[in-house]
Amino acid sequence: MTYTPRTCPGPGDLWQPSWQEEKREEEYEKLVEKFFEEYIPRYCDERINQLAEAGEDERHPEIELIFDEYLEENEWQ
Repeated sequence: MTYTPRTCPGPGDLWQPSWQEEKREEEYEKLVEKFFEEYIPRYCDERINQLAEAGEDERHPEIELIFDEYLEENEWQ
């Protein structure tokens, strides 16, 4: 992720994401939430449901493949 300063940075200033990057992050988080709340219970097998209920996220190897397909279906780039 590329970070750009909101103001001219000085020593010790933190870099902030641009408003576009913040918006993109919000959209991604909404997709993740929808994936776990709607998609997994409806379309995935019992093993994936158990992993999700156990607190595994979209980076778990078994969930990641399904999540990547989900992102493609939702035209995430």
